[in-house]
Amino acid sequence: MPNLKAHCAISRQRTGFNFRTLHQWIDNPPEAKYLGSDHRIERHAYTKEDMKTIKNYWDRKKGLGWGEKAIIEWLFHIAVDNISTAFKLSKSHYGENTYNLIEIGIANSGFINVKFNRASDNQLRNNF
Repeated sequence: MPNLKAHCAISRQRTGFNFRTLHQWIDNPPEAKYLGSDHRIERHAYTKEDMKTIKNYWDRKKGLGWGEKAIIEWLFHIAVDNISTAFKLSKSHYGENTYNLIEIGIANSGFINVKFNRASDNQLRNNF
């Protein structure tokens, strides 16, 4: 699973802002010390309650409009964590034949195009 530094880097690349406080909140719910790696049962699913909490906090902290931006980053955080988990499961079942480079394109119409490819660790590090 991506660590805090990776989540912040992804947010910064997408938005110019790292959303560090948000990513810490997502990955460190009060229950985390008891749940360990299962901490993702908290704050890692789309719920109206979490959405409202995030929106209200960020609108108060940074100003109107930041709540919606934080919600988007929350959803990307969850998506990246799930892709990371899928990659690990795929690797355990398919070995080195696992695709590790995924490009996702979404048209305004809602059509989603996904391309899978393979890249070396060096290629991936140089791209990010």
